[in-house]
Amino acid sequence: MSAEELFVKANEAFFDGDHDEALDLLNQVVALDPNHCEAYLRRGSINQKSKRYDNALADANKALEISSGPKGTRSLLARANLQKGMALFCLKQYKEAKENFEVVKTLNPDERSLATWLRKVEDVLPAEEKPTPAPTPATPAAVSAAQAPAPVAQAAAAPTPQGVRARHEWFQNDTFITIEVFIKNVKKDAVDLGFFEKSLSLSIKMANGSDYSLELDPLAHEILPKESSYKVLSTKIEIKLKKKMDGIKWGMLEGEDEIVNTMATASNSRKQKDWDKLAREIDKDADKPEGDAALNTLFQQIYSGADEDTKRAMMKSFVESNGTCLSTNWSEVGAKKVETKPPEGMVARKYEI
Repeated sequence: MSAEELFVKANEAFFDGDHDEALDLLNQVVALDPNHCEAYLRRGSINQKSKRYDNALADANKALEISSGPKGTRSLLARANLQKGMALFCLKQYKEAKENFEVVKTLNPDERSLATWLRKVEDVLPAEEKPTPAPTPATPAAVSAAQAPAPVAQAAAAPTPQGVRARHEWFQNDTFITIEVFIKNVKKDAVDLGFFEKSLSLSIKMANGSDYSLELDPLAHEILPKESSYKVLSTKIEIKLKKKMDGIKWGMLEGEDEIVNTMATASNSRKQKDWDKLAREIDKDADKPEGDAALNTLFQQIYSGADEDTKRAMMKSFVESNGTCLSTNWSEVGAKKVETKPPEGMVARKYEI
């Protein structure tokens, strides 16, 4: 099998959550093709998730070396710097991690996950150790100075994507996260989109030779890569991420997020029950009469507020029907005797002393 075929199988194993199988296949890929940058990035990601941070750093450095060469791209270079920064952060080398994140900021200002990592660094980096932010380079050559290896200048020599500052928005339902990247007139074959369990990598080769990239890593929650998809439209790229857990509301697109059930959220958004008030109502109900006592109470309440005809109708109907009928209509019951009408299934009997 060729390196590319092995890489495809490695990605399939990765998507299926079989990281051990993916790692074994990626080892075979780099053995066949030592300059396979994507394989190092993928292997580094697995090492990062498995907390093998030294190995993740080594893979990031190798990817950085390759992406800094003649065949490198700004997108690969940005991803390699991001992965190196993440590995350094986990190894508690915060100052160095910050420097890599600043390079990513220069290469890809639209990298959304970068804000999360920069915030993490700022939170843990002592003030005296915080590096001076790297100035925005006037030319791509400045990237090489920030990164040190001379070949970086060759990879960064691609034209800066003038005007390619595409905004993106996202929304969700119970099963999908939808991301819309607003960028016009993109050809489908110019789009390279990778779906992973906790990340998304979008790269677009623009008509003027520049690159646009969007890296969402880490996503707030896991997705199902094989059930995710995208469409290239005339004014935007529509990306649909299949949620691994249906019914879970994402509070954010990237970073650490709590798991919140959509139905629970909807319930909580309604007016909360006043349990003290309910308890008072129960206590009040407990004092209310029941059965014949309740009927007599109702009779008294109606009788006390009624006019004379209503009172006569009530008394006549109740007495003549032996308590089986209660009428307030005197014109109906005043002209004739009210018959006894026992409830269905019961028989009226005379009371004998």
